[in-house]
Amino acid sequence: MASRPLCAGAIAQLEDEMTTYDDEYCLRRYRAMQDAEPQWFENAVDCPTTILFENDEIQDAQVAVRAERLAEGSPVDDLRVGVLAEDHFMGCLIRDAVRFSDGRLGLYNRVMATGGVVMLPLIGDQIALIRIFRHAPRRWFLEAPQGFLTPDGNPMEAARRELLEEIGASAIELIPMGLVYTSTALTSENLKLFIARIDSVGLPQREEGIDSIHLIGRDEIDRHLLDGTICDGPTTTAITRARLRGLL
Repeated sequence: MASRPLCAGAIAQLEDEMTTYDDEYCLRRYRAMQDAEPQWFENAVDCPTTILFENDEIQDAQVAVRAERLAEGSPVDDLRVGVLAEDHFMGCLIRDAVRFSDGRLGLYNRVMATGGVVMLPLIGDQIALIRIFRHAPRRWFLEAPQGFLTPDGNPMEAARRELLEEIGASAIELIPMGLVYTSTALTSENLKLFIARIDSVGLPQREEGIDSIHLIGRDEIDRHLLDGTICDGPTTTAITRARLRGLL
């Protein structure tokens, strides 16, 4: 059924709501988060980007950024500091007031994300990858199975669960391979890496956007990496770690 177009009045109301930012709420949630997760706000002695906490320092940073944006013709309607958005799956989007190493004041966005697990399934001399549609970049990827890990979750248990759900496989052995940060300029998210020895695969988890499961021989991996068929960071890192450990 076709969607009904919005009338001019409804559009104007939505625009007003979208540009009305609750500065006090964002900052209040920010203060609460400082108490709940102090490790997210530590200023190490050698840290070149210092988080500012005092109200007058935060206001000074907002004034400085406003002036910079006006000078370059950029929008200045949202200069909030604090928790800008929260989601029980993704974590939260934070904006800090900061002082850079050269003394400049600024605002810095970061995503404090939940962690996850990545499993590189090995079947004999083959790896099992999934063809999955990823919503954020709006494209298909060939990648290792992966999934969310709650803050108090057990990585081994999560890895076994995700393998069973995504490719219908039970792990004969799970070998930890450390962790990888997905995008250090943007997010705190890190993923625990595992080699998963399995003897078979089942059906793909289609409700999660997985189209099919591909068994790829060792001699094909380099070609897929070089031509960009395999191009996501976690899978590339898992393959590299497995090779360096002599597991692949």
